[in-house]
Amino acid sequence: MTYVSTFHFEVRSYELDVYEHVNNAVYINWLEHGRSKFLQDKGFNCVDIIEQWGVRFMTVRTEIDYRIALKLGDAAAVTTSVERFGNTSVTFRQTIGRTSDRETAADARVVIVFTDKDSGRPVPIPDEFKRLCT
Repeated sequence: MTYVSTFHFEVRSYELDVYEHVNNAVYINWLEHGRSKFLQDKGFNCVDIIEQWGVRFMTVRTEIDYRIALKLGDAAAVTTSVERFGNTSVTFRQTIGRTSDRETAADARVVIVFTDKDSGRPVPIPDEFKRLCT
């Protein structure tokens, strides 16, 4: 069974645009925080990964389908899980939802690639990372 990480938050005033709903660029930040939370749940952070495995990872693709607008004060949650492992990449499946009615605000897929910490060239995903994510 795939591990699912969730974090809850409330929409803040500075995340709104002139139309009084969350600016689309804010979703990128929430998604990144969701992936960081996923790692933290497993006892890791980006620095640990560099130090323990000698790799970094970078986001190479983000797809977001916006479903409903979130507004000031909405309680929301980001869920994050691994959708698939490639040789050097991991695809995360993420959802941002309004918790009051369980409506999905956005669905996302984010692809990260593992790279050598010095050369920046793609490297295979560490086996331990795969094991931790399931």
